Amino acid sequence: MYILGIDAGTTGVTVGVYDLNGILVAKSYSEFETYYPKPGWVEQDAEHWWNSVVDACRQAVKIANAEDSIAAISVANQRETVVSVGKDGEPITRAIVWQDRRCIEEVDLIRKKIGEETVARITGLKPDPYFSLPKILWWMRYQPEVIEKSWKLMLVHDYIVYKLTGEVVTDYSNASRTMLMDLKSRRWSDEIASAFDFDLSLMPELVNSGEFVGETRGNVAEKLGINCKPLVVAGGGDQQCSALAQGVVEEGSVKSTTGTGTFMVAPVEKVKDYGEIIYSSHVLPGVNVGEVSIFTTGSLLSWVKKSFYHGEGYEAVNAEAEESGIGARGLFILPFFSGAGCPHWNSHARGMIYGLTLAHSRGDIVRAVMEAVAFEVRTNVEVMGRKGIEVEELRLDGGAANSKLWNQIFADVTGRRCLVSSDVEATARGAATLAASGSEYFTGIKDALKVFLPEFTEVNPIEENRRVYEKVYREYVRIRDNYLKSAE
Repeated sequence: MYILGIDAGTTGVTVGVYDLNGILVAKSYSEFETYYPKPGWVEQDAEHWWNSVVDACRQAVKIANAEDSIAAISVANQRETVVSVGKDGEPITRAIVWQDRRCIEEVDLIRKKIGEETVARITGLKPDPYFSLPKILWWMRYQPEVIEKSWKLMLVHDYIVYKLTGEVVTDYSNASRTMLMDLKSRRWSDEIASAFDFDLSLMPELVNSGEFVGETRGNVAEKLGINCKPLVVAGGGDQQCSALAQGVVEEGSVKSTTGTGTFMVAPVEKVKDYGEIIYSSHVLPGVNVGEVSIFTTGSLLSWVKKSFYHGEGYEAVNAEAEESGIGARGLFILPFFSGAGCPHWNSHARGMIYGLTLAHSRGDIVRAVMEAVAFEVRTNVEVMGRKGIEVEELRLDGGAANSKLWNQIFADVTGRRCLVSSDVEATARGAATLAASGSEYFTGIKDALKVFLPEFTEVNPIEENRRVYEKVYREYVRIRDNYLKSAE
């Protein structure tokens, strides 16, 4: 028998087929379109998510020759993205994606009506366009007909699970990113909803990750290329799922995923202090995580590759970045192309290339991107330390983990040992772990993790590099902090 993990990410869907020993048997990817109708607006068509799920599932199941033997399915997803769905189960309008920054005024409204301290106390979050509530308030203000026609407001996980089963549920790890869930009581917050006259019946039912949701309905399994009726198990947010897949389940361990953005997740026994970092639910029942978010990292490198490396692969990108050397020959990049996340929380910030001269090359720009991301990770490691979350090592995954150079830069800049997952697609693995945990073959999440935990490669800081980066990092911080003051 096999387990199927779906990672519905920001740019496409990755599907992994795993055997009961946690070994990846087959993998497939299907991309969908993202729309940018106005500066700062980011939208997607929910039907395109589903079409990509169908496409990627059919490919992966066929490669694995697993048409008759898929036991369970679970979904991990890009978080905060929200879509309105009518009574016919069809999307009413395009989804507003987590990267969208249109709702800055709604964030200001949240601050005025509720206040940052109250939002943090209830939800663990900080008012920012990143989260779902400001997007919903934008619809209520500018497109009230969207809310009026809505049967349910669904996150990406919820929509795909609905298409699979007909059930409307969301798990706590996803719900905790909406700014509508009380992190302590694990319930939708009446206090926040009433402040904005929002009807909480529009939100899905709350369930635990790893909980059985239902069987695939109608001919859905057939559409996925599956001849049996697999169980569908509640999944979780992509960052929490990747943390699970890397064994980041107890306080003291931290994972850093660099894909579209960079997200660091650390389990916490107790929420100790609100402010610079944010808190969410883990996919493990009753466990919370401290989290930091850097919005544009891998996506920024992709933009550089698309703009300057026409048709060339990442081998050329990495080679030229390595040739550039530490400090990118005096070039700095501020990676705030979609605003600044943790710990700055500046929606007005924008990206910057600083110190560019005619002597610089495209390789210097790539190197500056890699270093900027590592600098922001170091800043957040320091913030976590001030909050009592000690970071002894970083567990790395995501597309950036394919770059040996970038992994070494992370180690050199942070001064921390880095463990690189043998399966950089940890999010799909995390979803599969949850699917397995809800099947008859395992007794729960930690039991499934015993076989689904991958191997790791160790990358240690090079002392000489670390010393040089101390000076470069201080200069970066000076440039960044001066810029952010002007962008407030």
